[in-house]
Amino acid sequence: MGTLQILFLIVIWVLPAILFINTYCKMDKKEQQELKNEFKNPFALFGVGFVVIGLLLFSSGYISSLKLPQHIGAIMVVTSWFTTSIVSRKRKKVSFVTSIALMLLGVIGIAVYSCLI
Repeated sequence: MGTLQILFLIVIWVLPAILFINTYCKMDKKEQQELKNEFKNPFALFGVGFVVIGLLLFSSGYISSLKLPQHIGAIMVVTSWFTTSIVSRKRKKVSFVTSIALMLLGVIGIAVYSCLI
């Protein structure tokens, strides 16, 4: 792996962490507690956490030419996609048609990704 690839990997993993910590430290105590409570919610893990970590893993695998992190990242993003569409439907935030359309887009994404492998 080249120096530029290693530099990109460090930037895509460290920069978001530094920005998050910086933003967290600037919050007042009430906002920090609200954020902690939000992270305890399983929907935050499957909705946002899987997307962020999945995209980071996918990008890391793509940059380093390793297939395993790339596949794990893609699986995490698709899992989050389906979870978000199902939970949004159950919470009545989106209509049935929108939920089905989101799931269909997820299936199309899986098909396209599997063809590109």
